[in-house]
Order: sequence, then structure tokens, then C-alpha cells
Amino acid sequence: MDQQSTRGNPIEPEEDKNLAATACDAVFHPDALLDLAEQLQCTTIPRSYALTFLKMLQTRVERILSAIGNNDTENAIDAVLSLKVNAHMVGARSMEKACDRLEQSILHGDMRGAARNAVVLPGLVCTLKTAMSEFLTRALQEGMTLGN
Repeated sequence: MDQQSTRGNPIEPEEDKNLAATACDAVFHPDALLDLAEQLQCTTIPRSYALTFLKMLQTRVERILSAIGNNDTENAIDAVLSLKVNAHMVGARSMEKACDRLEQSILHGDMRGAARNAVVLPGLVCTLKTAMSEFLTRALQEGMTLGN
């Protein structure tokens, strides 16, 4: 029996895997870490960088939420840009896109819009931690380089 999508259209199991991979890629994609590993010819530094990113993620999001809540444009933009750049460096695509939206709101003086956009950040923390941790754990358990 074919699996059904939410629209009621039959999808093949292979298509279902592709949809899941596409959804995961929208949250996290390891290409940035893989490129760094290739450039450095080691996996230790990229893995450590990714783990540090995850360790600091909640605190960084709280800093953004606090700055926006206090209508502190300068600290908000600083925190958002910092997280955006680091998210890009580890392949945290969903966080990078959310930070991009926040940056635009803040730069346009729309702190209310920034506050509306910021509500997604706590959920992204959990989603990213899961996606990135699964990738890093799989890489460690299989004794492979970050992407092989």
C-alpha cells in the first residue's frame, strides 16, 4: 500500500525519503562542516566547532530575545549578526534564515516585526540540536569522516 502525503497523492517510499531529506536540509545541512573538514584535512576542528555552536545556541538565542524585548537595537543587531554568521558556518540553515529576517526587521527599525519573527527561535534551537547531534553522533558511531 502506498503512503499518502497530506494532499492525498500517493508517494513512493523513495520519494518519501527525498522529502524527509529535503526537510532536514532546510534545517541543517553538513556541507559547511564538510568543506571545513576538507580544507583542514581533519574532522576534529569542525566537529568541535559544531559542538560549541550547539552548546552556546540557547544562550545566544536568549540574548537576542532579551535585546529585542528591551527594544535594544544595537545589542539585538549585534547578537543576530553573530548568530547568523555562526549558523552559516555550521550549516544551520533554518537559524541563518531566521536571523536574516530578524536582521532585516531590525535594520528597518521594525522592532515589533523583529519580536514577531523572533518567536520561532526557541523551536529552532531544539530542532537544530536534534538534527546536528544526529549527524555528529552518526559520524562518530560509524567511524567515518564528517560526511562519508
